[in-house]
Amino acid sequence: MKIIAFAGSNSKGSINHQLVSFTSSLLENSEIIRLNDYSLPMYNIDIEENEGIPKEVKRLAKDLAMADAYVISVAEHNGNVSAFFKNCLDWLSRNDRNFLKGKKIILLSTSPGGRGGQNALQAAAKMLPYFGGEVVGEKSIGSFNTVFRDQKIIDEVILDDLKTLLGN
Repeated sequence: MKIIAFAGSNSKGSINHQLVSFTSSLLENSEIIRLNDYSLPMYNIDIEENEGIPKEVKRLAKDLAMADAYVISVAEHNGNVSAFFKNCLDWLSRNDRNFLKGKKIILLSTSPGGRGGQNALQAAAKMLPYFGGEVVGEKSIGSFNTVFRDQKIIDEVILDDLKTLLGN
Protein backbone atom coordinates (compact mmCIF):
# COMPACT_ATOMS: atom_id res chain seq x y z
CA MET A 1 0.00 0.00 0.00
CA LYS A 2 1.42 3.38 -0.97
CA ILE A 3 0.66 6.32 1.33
CA ILE A 4 1.06 10.00 0.52
CA ALA A 5 1.31 12.40 3.45
CA PHE A 6 0.84 16.16 3.23
CA ALA A 7 -0.32 19.20 5.14
CA GLY A 8 -3.15 21.51 4.12
CA SER A 9 -0.89 24.51 4.67
CA ASN A 10 1.34 26.68 2.52
CA SER A 11 3.50 27.97 5.37
CA LYS A 12 7.22 27.15 5.11
CA GLY A 13 7.35 26.50 8.86
CA SER A 14 3.99 24.74 9.03
CA ILE A 15 3.51 22.80 12.24
CA ASN A 16 1.00 20.63 10.37
CA HIS A 17 3.74 19.76 7.87
CA GLN A 18 6.04 18.91 10.79
CA LEU A 19 3.34 16.67 12.25
CA VAL A 20 2.61 14.91 8.98
CA SER A 21 6.35 14.43 8.32
CA PHE A 22 6.82 12.81 11.72
CA THR A 23 3.72 10.68 11.21
CA SER A 24 5.02 9.55 7.83
CA SER A 25 8.21 8.35 9.52
CA LEU A 26 6.08 5.88 11.50
CA LEU A 27 4.73 4.31 8.31
CA GLU A 28 6.20 2.04 5.67
CA ASN A 29 5.93 2.96 2.02
CA SER A 30 4.94 6.58 2.60
CA GLU A 31 5.93 9.68 0.70
CA ILE A 32 5.68 13.28 1.86
CA ILE A 33 4.63 15.99 -0.57
CA ARG A 34 4.13 19.72 -0.14
CA LEU A 35 1.07 21.18 -1.78
CA ASN A 36 2.83 24.50 -2.28
CA ASP A 37 5.17 22.73 -4.73
CA TYR A 38 2.19 22.92 -7.10
CA SER A 39 1.54 26.44 -8.33
CA LEU A 40 -2.25 26.64 -8.39
CA PRO A 41 -4.07 29.89 -9.08
CA MET A 42 -6.99 30.87 -6.88
CA TYR A 43 -9.97 28.94 -8.24
CA ASN A 44 -12.01 31.03 -10.64
CA ILE A 45 -14.65 29.75 -13.05
CA ASP A 46 -13.39 32.25 -15.64
CA ILE A 47 -9.94 30.63 -15.63
CA GLU A 48 -11.51 27.20 -15.98
CA GLU A 49 -13.80 28.26 -18.85
CA ASN A 50 -11.22 30.33 -20.74
CA GLU A 51 -8.03 28.35 -20.14
CA GLY A 52 -9.18 24.95 -18.89
CA ILE A 53 -7.82 23.09 -15.89
CA PRO A 54 -4.27 24.32 -15.17
CA LYS A 55 -1.41 21.88 -15.84
CA GLU A 56 -0.32 22.06 -12.19
CA VAL A 57 -3.76 20.85 -11.07
CA LYS A 58 -3.45 17.88 -13.41
CA ARG A 59 0.07 17.18 -12.14
CA LEU A 60 -1.13 17.26 -8.52
CA ALA A 61 -4.09 15.02 -9.37
CA LYS A 62 -1.77 12.54 -11.10
CA ASP A 63 0.66 12.51 -8.17
CA LEU A 64 -2.14 12.00 -5.65
CA ALA A 65 -3.69 9.22 -7.74
CA MET A 66 -0.52 7.14 -7.20
CA ALA A 67 -1.46 6.55 -3.56
CA ASP A 68 -3.83 4.07 -1.98
CA ALA A 69 -4.20 6.18 1.14
CA TYR A 70 -3.36 9.58 2.56
CA VAL A 71 -2.31 11.11 5.84
CA ILE A 72 -3.44 14.72 5.78
CA SER A 73 -2.84 17.27 8.51
CA VAL A 74 -5.04 20.34 8.15
CA ALA A 75 -4.22 23.81 9.38
CA GLU A 76 -6.95 25.84 11.03
CA HIS A 77 -7.52 29.42 9.94
CA ASN A 78 -10.41 31.28 11.57
CA GLY A 79 -12.17 28.09 12.61
CA ASN A 80 -11.94 26.35 9.22
CA VAL A 81 -9.46 24.72 6.86
CA SER A 82 -7.00 27.13 5.27
CA ALA A 83 -8.05 28.95 2.10
CA PHE A 84 -4.96 27.41 0.49
CA PHE A 85 -6.14 23.85 1.20
CA LYS A 86 -9.70 24.63 0.16
CA ASN A 87 -8.39 26.07 -3.11
CA CYS A 88 -6.48 22.84 -3.80
CA LEU A 89 -9.63 20.82 -3.17
CA ASP A 90 -11.67 23.15 -5.39
CA TRP A 91 -9.32 22.71 -8.34
CA LEU A 92 -8.90 18.97 -7.84
CA SER A 93 -12.66 18.47 -7.70
CA ARG A 94 -13.14 20.50 -10.90
CA ASN A 95 -10.62 18.22 -12.63
CA ASP A 96 -12.35 15.07 -11.26
CA ARG A 97 -15.23 15.32 -8.80
CA ASN A 98 -14.35 11.93 -7.29
CA PHE A 99 -10.58 12.41 -7.12
CA LEU A 100 -10.48 10.64 -3.74
CA LYS A 101 -12.62 7.68 -4.78
CA GLY A 102 -11.54 4.51 -3.03
CA LYS A 103 -8.86 6.32 -0.98
CA LYS A 104 -8.53 5.85 2.77
CA ILE A 105 -7.63 8.99 4.74
CA ILE A 106 -6.19 9.51 8.18
CA LEU A 107 -6.88 13.09 9.10
CA LEU A 108 -4.77 15.04 11.57
CA SER A 109 -4.61 18.59 12.82
CA THR A 110 -2.53 20.51 15.28
CA SER A 111 -2.18 24.00 16.67
CA PRO A 112 -0.29 25.79 19.43
CA GLY A 113 -3.60 26.09 21.31
CA GLY A 114 -5.29 23.44 23.37
CA ARG A 115 -7.97 22.49 20.84
CA GLY A 116 -5.45 21.37 18.22
CA GLY A 117 -7.29 22.64 15.16
CA GLN A 118 -10.42 20.62 15.91
CA ASN A 119 -12.68 22.91 13.86
CA ALA A 120 -10.56 22.42 10.74
CA LEU A 121 -10.37 18.68 11.40
CA GLN A 122 -14.16 18.46 11.63
CA ALA A 123 -14.63 20.60 8.50
CA ALA A 124 -12.22 18.43 6.50
CA ALA A 125 -13.79 15.21 7.81
CA LYS A 126 -17.15 16.44 6.57
CA MET A 127 -15.84 17.70 3.22
CA LEU A 128 -13.49 14.95 1.98
CA PRO A 129 -16.16 12.23 1.57
CA TYR A 130 -17.86 14.47 -1.03
CA PHE A 131 -14.90 13.67 -3.27
CA GLY A 132 -15.08 9.92 -2.69
CA GLY A 133 -12.55 9.63 0.15
CA GLU A 134 -13.13 7.59 3.29
CA VAL A 135 -11.88 9.15 6.51
CA VAL A 136 -10.83 6.11 8.55
CA GLY A 137 -9.29 7.94 11.49
CA GLU A 138 -8.91 11.38 13.03
CA LYS A 139 -6.61 12.92 15.62
CA SER A 140 -6.16 16.51 16.72
CA ILE A 141 -3.11 17.40 18.74
CA GLY A 142 -3.22 20.51 20.87
CA SER A 143 -0.37 22.44 22.44
CA PHE A 144 1.97 21.56 19.59
CA ASN A 145 4.91 23.53 20.98
CA THR A 146 4.71 21.56 24.23
CA VAL A 147 4.22 18.03 22.85
CA PHE A 148 6.52 18.25 19.81
CA ARG A 149 10.29 18.69 20.09
CA ASP A 150 13.27 17.73 17.95
CA GLN A 151 10.99 16.75 15.06
CA LYS A 152 8.99 14.23 17.09
CA ILE A 153 6.12 13.88 19.52
CA ILE A 154 7.54 13.70 23.03
CA ASP A 155 4.27 13.10 24.88
CA GLU A 156 4.04 9.30 25.22
CA VAL A 157 0.24 9.22 25.53
CA ILE A 158 -0.25 11.24 22.33
CA LEU A 159 2.41 9.19 20.56
CA ASP A 160 0.73 5.93 21.58
CA ASP A 161 -2.66 7.29 20.40
CA LEU A 162 -1.15 8.24 17.05
CA LYS A 163 0.51 4.85 16.63
CA THR A 164 -2.78 3.13 17.44
CA LEU A 165 -4.54 5.28 14.85
CA LEU A 166 -1.94 4.24 12.27
CA GLY A 167 -2.27 0.58 13.19
CA ASN A 168 1.24 0.37 14.67
